[in-house]
Amino acid sequence: MIHVWLLGEWILCLNLSCKRSGCSLNPQAASLIPTNCRVGFDARPVLAPYSGIGQYVRQLFPSMFRLNPSVEWIAYASQEARSLLTVGGVMDSVTIKPHVSRWIPRYGERLDVFHGTNFKAPHYGQKKTVLTIHDLWLERYPAYSKKFLGQGLSSWKTRRGAERAEKIIAVSQFTKQEIHEVFAIPREKIVVIYHGCSCDMFPDCDEDKWQDVRARLDLSDRPFIVFVGGAEPRKNHRVLFEAFAQSPRLTQDMSLVVIGDETVRGTSLRQTAQILGLSNVVKCPGSLSTADLRVVYSKAVALVFPSLYEGFGIPLLEAMACGTPIITGQDTALPEVAGDAALYVNVQDSEQLVTVLRNLVDDVELQEQLRKKGFDRVKQFSWERAARETLAVYEEVC
Repeated sequence: MIHVWLLGEWILCLNLSCKRSGCSLNPQAASLIPTNCRVGFDARPVLAPYSGIGQYVRQLFPSMFRLNPSVEWIAYASQEARSLLTVGGVMDSVTIKPHVSRWIPRYGERLDVFHGTNFKAPHYGQKKTVLTIHDLWLERYPAYSKKFLGQGLSSWKTRRGAERAEKIIAVSQFTKQEIHEVFAIPREKIVVIYHGCSCDMFPDCDEDKWQDVRARLDLSDRPFIVFVGGAEPRKNHRVLFEAFAQSPRLTQDMSLVVIGDETVRGTSLRQTAQILGLSNVVKCPGSLSTADLRVVYSKAVALVFPSLYEGFGIPLLEAMACGTPIITGQDTALPEVAGDAALYVNVQDSEQLVTVLRNLVDDVELQEQLRKKGFDRVKQFSWERAARETLAVYEEVC
């Protein structure tokens, strides 16, 4: 029999709240860069609410605004992004300007630093450029590019931007090595700054909330495994579906809740489930609000995140913050993020995955060990820390 939901559905949930490192900013923090600096940044990613890069901009920059209110911040964004940035905590020191062609500041708006948050930066209009590169997935796997003419031109532009930038921010040591290997950028030019975890992620075991979420999303009342990434090919849902299909015990006693887009680049979650005989097991509620996602994480038996390639892996932080045991891949940036707070598998091996998954589901003590390790591990990642380290990069290039 599969043992789940013991210890009062995680007694720790009753004692934990959002007190992780970085959940509140020091209001007395001294300015790290000169007060007369003009710092511009590409704010477009806020329009992608469920993407990792969208979270990066929404979380990082308000933290820096609060740490350095005396700096003149200029967010280049469309009118739609303007309201999203305002919700994200824009202060009086921040000016939001409509985007211009190729994100080059208008004549007379010369900047001391421009931060390209999403692989791109203008060629002129600023004294110094900082460029964030999140991963090189499409450089490594160009066949997955959505661009009509392929990935070649975009890769060339990213390489040129990296060569021109004074500093490159990589979101993991793995990504730093990728940038060095693929683009031949000197390592000393690349600074690693990890993402933080949103303070909105914490154990939320309120039963009334769960029943409300379950009813609205039409989820089963059976224990479940959660997967985040939808049908995106590199998130590798197929290996998890195949693992489930190999275990009658799992398919009879549990369900799979798959968060994300149901169809991506011709790949369909429901079609994969149907082929493998899992139509009654797999639940696809789509992308979720932060509040709903927090409840789902908190109720899940485990997060299985068998991604083929990750520059970082924000779902790992979210799961750890919510007390969710993790099974993930042993390659790319995943071990760098999860540390000793996860079980690791070969993400191409469904037989190994089903063995590890069954062991975790059956072992309540192991689940508890991973929860405790996850709570400790996630404390090492905060947006305040990321903000301070990013401000230090600005200071250096100024």
